[in-house]
Amino acid sequence: MNRYLRYAVAAAFAAGSMASSVAHAVVEMEPNDSLATAQPLTIDGSVEVTGVVGVSSPDAAVVNDVDCYSFWATEGDTVQVDIDFAMKGMFAGTRAVDTVIAIFAADGTKLRENDDATDVDAGSEATNDSFIVDWSVPATGKYYVGVGSTALTPGFPARVFLDGCRMDSAMVDPNVGNGSYTLTISGVTLTQPPAEPPQAEQPPAEQPPVPPVVEQPPVEQPPVVTPPPPPGQTKKVNIDIRPRHHGVARVYPQADGKIAVAILSSRTFNAMKVDKRSLTFGADGDEASYVDCHREGIDVNRDGRKDLVCRFDNRKAGFDVGDLEGILRGTVDGIQFEGRAPLKVVMKGKKKKHGHHYGHYDGRGRGRD
Repeated sequence: MNRYLRYAVAAAFAAGSMASSVAHAVVEMEPNDSLATAQPLTIDGSVEVTGVVGVSSPDAAVVNDVDCYSFWATEGDTVQVDIDFAMKGMFAGTRAVDTVIAIFAADGTKLRENDDATDVDAGSEATNDSFIVDWSVPATGKYYVGVGSTALTPGFPARVFLDGCRMDSAMVDPNVGNGSYTLTISGVTLTQPPAEPPQAEQPPAEQPPVPPVVEQPPVEQPPVVTPPPPPGQTKKVNIDIRPRHHGVARVYPQADGKIAVAILSSRTFNAMKVDKRSLTFGADGDEASYVDCHREGIDVNRDGRKDLVCRFDNRKAGFDVGDLEGILRGTVDGIQFEGRAPLKVVMKGKKKKHGHHYGHYDGRGRGRD
């Protein structure tokens, strides 16, 4: 399927979807370049933010800028974070920006990141428009989304996010380092912080005598049943690469050894029931790199649930420079699931080529041959 057919199909699908769900429109407000100054978003199902990384004028000098947004979400929400209208055609009259996006926990830990989408969706002219697909919210609470830019011009380093909605390089690509974009966040069911019960001051009341404690037999908890995903879809779960290591996991693909990955249990997913022999893990998610799993569950994220920690062959995982996340797939109770987590590949060598669907851009919305 060529690019234009894909675009037409995606546009038709989006048009049908828009009839039943219209995103709430918001304009970016500066300053919002840190967690402390993040722009709060109220998301009623979805929100659409019109923003600018740096400047959008073709004649202005580029500046180093990051846009941070905060929102509340509910455990189990399946969230999409999509960038559109960032890479632009030759007659746009405004800068084209090559975006990179990331999701952060309340403490600033990076949870997911994407540089390039796997395909061109409606609203995009190139895979450079970033797209985080099907992120499963691990716990009800506050989260952040960061929007920044990376580089395409030789001599300028590719930029990625660090914890805390910060970028790892201050060098901005003069061609695609600044520009306008549209950010859409969808799939969120909690629009504001959970309300706290009022704490009314009451005079101390006389307490009745405490009855003797009668030992009760423990109440058996119902087993966790993994609900099947919608037809044709894969259940999304959360994983942690090199669990309990500080910051984003570092992977050295040229080294021998194993990569530990924790499959995290949740309210609707029991990782201890995973079919271990079905597990694959690596750059694409289909790599047959499974070695073994810890027999006993470990509460990796300290949420009171046992998580399954498994090991995978480092070389067979197939990571290369340019990869930003690891993908794990498997089955539980016959249901297919997938988990993704950020990582950083550390290796000297040629940067992995990306399959961009774009022509030549001068960064100011004008094409060149």
